[in-house]
Amino acid sequence: MSESSASPSSPEARTRWLHGQREAYLAEPCVADVLIGPAHALLDQVLAEGPSDFAVDLAQHLAEMLGEMWRSEQIEAVLDPVLPWLLAGNGTLSSRIAALSLRCRMHLRFGRLTEALTLLEPLTALSEGSPQPADQAHRARVLGQALSAQREWRRAIDCMREALRLAASGGDGGRWVDLLVSISVAHRALGEPEAQLAALREGAQMAMKQRRWIAAVNSWSGVAEESLACEDEAAAEAALLEGRRCLALAGPGAERIVKELLAAEALLAARRGEFARAVELMQQVVAQSRQWSMRRQVARRIRQTVPWLLQDGRAQAACTALEQAHALELEDVTEAGRQDAASQLQRAELAHARSQQAHSETHALELEAKNAALEQALALQRELQAELLEAGKLASLGQLLAGMAHELNTPLGTALTALSTAADLSRALGSCAAGGAVSRSRFISDLNSCEQGAELARRNIEQALALVQAYQAAGQAPDLPRRLRLDTLVRSAWERALSPGTRLCLELDAALDLHTHAEALGEVLVQLFQNIERHAYAPGAPGHVRVQAGVRAGQARLLVQDQGAGIAPELLPRVFDPYVSSQFGHGRSGLGLFIAQAAVMQRLRGRIRVESRPRQGCRFEIEWPVPA
Repeated sequence: MSESSASPSSPEARTRWLHGQREAYLAEPCVADVLIGPAHALLDQVLAEGPSDFAVDLAQHLAEMLGEMWRSEQIEAVLDPVLPWLLAGNGTLSSRIAALSLRCRMHLRFGRLTEALTLLEPLTALSEGSPQPADQAHRARVLGQALSAQREWRRAIDCMREALRLAASGGDGGRWVDLLVSISVAHRALGEPEAQLAALREGAQMAMKQRRWIAAVNSWSGVAEESLACEDEAAAEAALLEGRRCLALAGPGAERIVKELLAAEALLAARRGEFARAVELMQQVVAQSRQWSMRRQVARRIRQTVPWLLQDGRAQAACTALEQAHALELEDVTEAGRQDAASQLQRAELAHARSQQAHSETHALELEAKNAALEQALALQRELQAELLEAGKLASLGQLLAGMAHELNTPLGTALTALSTAADLSRALGSCAAGGAVSRSRFISDLNSCEQGAELARRNIEQALALVQAYQAAGQAPDLPRRLRLDTLVRSAWERALSPGTRLCLELDAALDLHTHAEALGEVLVQLFQNIERHAYAPGAPGHVRVQAGVRAGQARLLVQDQGAGIAPELLPRVFDPYVSSQFGHGRSGLGLFIAQAAVMQRLRGRIRVESRPRQGCRFEIEWPVPA
């Protein structure tokens, strides 16, 4: 068996094999789809053998090919095992620089700026020690993309252009074409559509010249979308034609790029008034994007379908699309907040560890300063703890505010879209009527569409007002305690919470006289009863709710139990968190139990617990202190 078909074993054979693989890839980059498998198998073998120059060189080559085929999510798993080795000096200088550059860019792609800047330091040191222009280009590339992450767009463009110039002067045949997409994004942020479109066209031409057909498809689809934004339909059609031609040349490994062409075709169909086709195409884009793209990209594509659905007369589907986009955006914000908090904790722990090490060294060298050094370490520890607490508060506040903004954005955005559509229809109908060219069926159809839009806007504005009232309720000042009949309060809350004509039945065993905060307890009961009606039983279905109460040793105890659907196991640990719900866009969408818990803890000075199993009902237990 030859070296081309078997895994090479000797150092010389491996070097020749990698050189041949590299030449084949650069000559026809899309052949990476075939070369990735053997390279991956060999990398697994050499990783098991321990640190080596070849392991670093092969990992860098494999990671670059994965990027060529749009498999970014696999790159980190390839580079991370060899990262300590290349930092220790393994691998050729160019491979080490290229691998560090790609690892930095992956951090930036997934929003980890601090980690990227940490690796930029050794990357800079290595590139400054190399006479090769391409090695200098890698540093300029990462610096430009880091500046983009910090929204310093003009400086970012300058750095990325410098990286392209250096790579070209060094004759490097790597994937520098992706920089032109990043440059176009920077021009868009600066409000320079002509420069943005020029960068995309330049990238498309460069990709075609290098036979990087997947990158060419991406650039041509971008040209098509931006041409449509500039209302140049002919240029968009020409770009799509080039994109389809490049897709045919890309081969079977290009399945991940098809969605970009479909998205541009959907925008073109919408511009031509073919709204049903536009929605169908974009739904294919969304289905493919869910497999490989980040949540915010999927949400952006879903939101693009909303006005098309409204134009197609599918108002309910438009609402559903908005809810789906909102849920994805909220997940993205929550995950970003979680990662930020974890990153802050990690940095604080590292700083604390370094402080402890410095303290130990000082203690060993200067025993006479022991007391002063201990005081200093304790002060630093208290400061770090305070910083962690403050960071946690800020992360929670940021997540809550982001959730509130997204929750209000859905009904208000729907209302605005519906009102805009109704206004456009009204103006069009007025113009036709003024010209005497409107048929009775057209008049009735447009009038009905305007009425539906107005009704959709009214419902969503009412929903937004209800959300604002919920936020106000969550921040009420404590009410003064007073004497009350608990069973009377429970019945009053039941009547306030449930919809007219409900088929739910209340079983009450709470004949007690209590001296407590009536408004707070009433609000808790309203939230629990509303939660039962919305989630425990199907709409309009009969159901049974049991309420029991008692007092023992100065503690009041109230049980609210249903026999409904129960809470899903994955939601149960977070059921009292804000914006945790199985039904986004209905009611308070996850605020009810959060408000109830806040009222119990802050106003009643008690606690609330929940027990539930799927299809076996739910049991809430509230305990709070009351005077004897």
